[in-house]
Amino acid sequence: MALFRRRTEAAPEPEPTPSAPTVGPARKDRPTPTRKEAEALRRQRVGKNLNSKEARKEANRKARADRVRVMNEREAAPEKQLLRDYIDSRFNIGEFVLPALVVILALTFLNSVFPFVTYITTVLMYLFLLVAVIDVFLMWRGFKKVLADRMPRTPTRGLLMYGMNRCIQIRRFRIPPPRLKRGEKY
Repeated sequence: MALFRRRTEAAPEPEPTPSAPTVGPARKDRPTPTRKEAEALRRQRVGKNLNSKEARKEANRKARADRVRVMNEREAAPEKQLLRDYIDSRFNIGEFVLPALVVILALTFLNSVFPFVTYITTVLMYLFLLVAVIDVFLMWRGFKKVLADRMPRTPTRGLLMYGMNRCIQIRRFRIPPPRLKRGEKY
């Protein structure tokens, strides 16, 4: 065995096997494209050449479309639709938590002029939050009864936090937007 040196003996030639006669190469129906044309076709197949700004914009567009698709799939559950309608049809104290906290925060800046205002606003803030928590508790209790009537044996996992988040959002900024007005039957 000659691994790194020349072979001195000749390798036997393989015997030709009888097979069907081969025909010459098939004829093409068009001329060979030029190099420029071939590269242009390849680039077109691969995708657009985008600069960094366009690529970022395209990536953001695709990411947004994916988020919207995933959100729509997640929000399509019938128990979530019922919960949204239940919350949107009732008056919620939690809707006013954020605006009230902003007002209370602004009033605390009057501490230097009126020192007792800080004490009063702090007590008001905690009372308001307590009332909002009680409202969410009552909402959840009522919703569980409605869910048991309409969709028996439906799991409630994750619905409490979903409902709490929906309750404390300002009605105008809720996503998906409310389908029912306050007081309408869900």
